[in-house]
Amino acid sequence: MSSESTKPVLVLAGGRGWGQSVRAPALVSTQGFGVRYDLDQEAGIIGNRDHDLFGQSITGKILVFTQPKGGVAASWSLAGLNDRGMAPAGIVFRRASPIFVQGAIFAGIPIIDSLEDDPCDLAQTGDEILLLPDEGRIEIFR
Repeated sequence: MSSESTKPVLVLAGGRGWGQSVRAPALVSTQGFGVRYDLDQEAGIIGNRDHDLFGQSITGKILVFTQPKGGVAASWSLAGLNDRGMAPAGIVFRRASPIFVQGAIFAGIPIIDSLEDDPCDLAQTGDEILLLPDEGRIEIFR
């Protein structure tokens, strides 16, 4: 790993999170995300043709979205993705819903929201993100 990739280009702090620390490639959207509305759950890709990430795989990525969509079905949908080996590595929202947080916890997926700066504006698809939920921050590597 080069010395450039060992130092983050941005650190976003002040968030609330749950789960273990994880580092993975980012998948960033300017839209919300619903497991049941936007995702082809059998393929693990964004299947909603109206979504800005249509056709992108979520497997092993840190999802960076504005907000969650949907309700209680997110819990078992996220768990099902995890059971099939297609879950995201982590989730970052501008603002998460309690139900989506519950779903992430149930599925064992690290999650964070309410960062002081907007992750949807500052992170880019393909960046590496180090998600540090217990510290309430993310680090972005380009």
